[in-house]
Amino acid sequence: MDVTEIIETLRRLREGEPSYVRGEVLGSMTVDAPNYLVEAFKIFINTNLNDPKLFKITYELERACIKWLSEIMHGGGYGLLTYGGSESNLTALYVLRELTGGDVVLAPKSAHISIRKSCKVLKMNLIEVGVDEDFLPRLDDLCRLIRKYEGRLACVVMTAGTTDLGVVEPVELLVKMCGDVKYAIHVDAAYGGLIAPFIAESDPEIPVFDFRLEKVYTIAVDFHKLITPAPCGALLLRSRELEDLITFEAPYMPSGRNRGLLGTRSGGIAATAWAAINSLGTEGFKQLALDLVSRAKYLSSRLVELGIKVLKEPKLPIVTFNVDNSDKVMKRLWASKMYVYPTSIPNSLRVVVGPHITYEVIDAFVRVLSNIVRGSE
Repeated sequence: MDVTEIIETLRRLREGEPSYVRGEVLGSMTVDAPNYLVEAFKIFINTNLNDPKLFKITYELERACIKWLSEIMHGGGYGLLTYGGSESNLTALYVLRELTGGDVVLAPKSAHISIRKSCKVLKMNLIEVGVDEDFLPRLDDLCRLIRKYEGRLACVVMTAGTTDLGVVEPVELLVKMCGDVKYAIHVDAAYGGLIAPFIAESDPEIPVFDFRLEKVYTIAVDFHKLITPAPCGALLLRSRELEDLITFEAPYMPSGRNRGLLGTRSGGIAATAWAAINSLGTEGFKQLALDLVSRAKYLSSRLVELGIKVLKEPKLPIVTFNVDNSDKVMKRLWASKMYVYPTSIPNSLRVVVGPHITYEVIDAFVRVLSNIVRGSE
């Protein structure tokens, strides 16, 4: 095959996949990145963030992104860009294991699967606590376990934007309830990190989860769950001491060191994040977050009008609803090219309202779902 034929074949094959443009991708947390952010990624795709002596500008782009994120999270400008939340979570747990010497991780059952995977890779002991009827962590149980494992505890994981419901877990309340014990918190804000801080300005029910809380040591944030092409994430760290824990000697590199748990990290992630930050600005990110939450609330209200139970009024742009025979309903939705996702909650389905989920897409989805639920489709 010549190059032209290869590209044409790939384009044809891509047409067989679900389309963001047509509003078919309803349950995934990935988005249809604007072309200019894809182009930004491509321009720096063959540079290496782990070779800062050779690719100085690429490294400067990364530092600018970390500085901007740190300002939002009230941090000191420490951290690195990653390929997404799973890498960020793995790195955070490694850092906190090295810092504390602990082998126990405490987390609500609402934690992302990458926390379980990370504990398995790092040979750490994960102990999970349940959630209550409002899908919030049982903090009394969590505090009891924090005290029980104080000498062995590497960290407590809390989530700002849970996978099933988009819940921002009450990190500040946990600190108040269990502030007399020495422990570190890792906040997985891969989904909510670029949404919740802006929503919190007008919604006092969004709890504080950032570095203003002294027990928060690490925060994961993803750009690719909101605006950029994947992969593009970040891990923010409280101090240089923590950054030093993921800096390794690499005598074959011009800088003599390697940052993070990966080797080569494409500079494309820095370029696309930098382009997003500089095109939208902080105010643009805020308006995008507010717009997506408004759309999610609109979807929620439309479902309620149909008599469909929404499990939790959305604070972030995730709408999870309950239907009988959810497996069959999802199968019919998929047959209609409306690709919702299941959740770990029985008989529930999830829609993640990304920038490509317009009001028109929401109305079309509600019409199809209504017909399915009523048995006419």
